[in-house]
Amino acid sequence: MNTVNNQSSKPVRKGLSRTKAMILIMLFLGPLLGAFLWYYGLNAKLVPGQINNSPLVDPPVTLEDFSNPKYGDAPITLADLKRRWTIVHIVNQRCNQDCETFLYNTRQVRLAVGRDANRIARVIMTEDPELIEWMRQNHPDAALIMTADNGIEDQLDSVARTIEQGSNHALLIDPLGNVMMAIPNDLPPKLLLKDLKKLLKLSRIG
Repeated sequence: MNTVNNQSSKPVRKGLSRTKAMILIMLFLGPLLGAFLWYYGLNAKLVPGQINNSPLVDPPVTLEDFSNPKYGDAPITLADLKRRWTIVHIVNQRCNQDCETFLYNTRQVRLAVGRDANRIARVIMTEDPELIEWMRQNHPDAALIMTADNGIEDQLDSVARTIEQGSNHALLIDPLGNVMMAIPNDLPPKLLLKDLKKLLKLSRIG
């Protein structure tokens, strides 16, 4: 009798093991699959409950290699940006009040992300030497770079024209080196924070 009971319990145990294995697989692959579909297969606005406040670059633009001199440090290249999500500001002229407010907002939003703040980097490009010391004092978390013949600015300018964004903007680059979102300078910080938190939650890269 005991032999019969043992034999009949084996299929049940196998079935439970398969169920547990499938649950574990879905727990691991589910978020990855969701992020992949959201990012590469669907516009965020078309996914139920997903509404982005910053315009997406659709399709994302993959950056080619570049090298921009960094003030007081080694040049910054595409390899450096592939480590984290990166907000790039291009300050083409003297930074007025709107410019200062925008830089302040992205700095504070990065900090407001909390424990994921180290997944976000900031890069500020400027050719105004008078701004450098001010930038260093007020934005110590940002990499300060200048333009170059083989610089990132030409590629970003091309993206900005494509999505009809003016010069008062920032662009978000993902850890794979894709320009995937424009950040308007007048976007309220709380809305930018929502966008970044959403991306960081869905993404397992960077």
